[in-house]
Amino acid sequence: MYEKQYPHEGIMIFGKTDEKNHYGSLAEKILEQAIFHYQKRKLMEKIDEALVTRNKQLFLELSAQYNELLKKYGA
Repeated sequence: MYEKQYPHEGIMIFGKTDEKNHYGSLAEKILEQAIFHYQKRKLMEKIDEALVTRNKQLFLELSAQYNELLKKYGA
């Protein structure tokens, strides 16, 4: 009678760990994209500001950082 009520008790279901791993990697990708877009937006704002103030040195530094960011995230 007990077995009929709880037929899966004591059985390990391996599919659930795969789902957790899949969601974990998906969550990591979403976070990486969010971080990339945030950093990209901030750098673009600073680059725009450097252009407005005609700060060539700052512009060159920020442009290099922007290019490195694009390389890092493969954009």
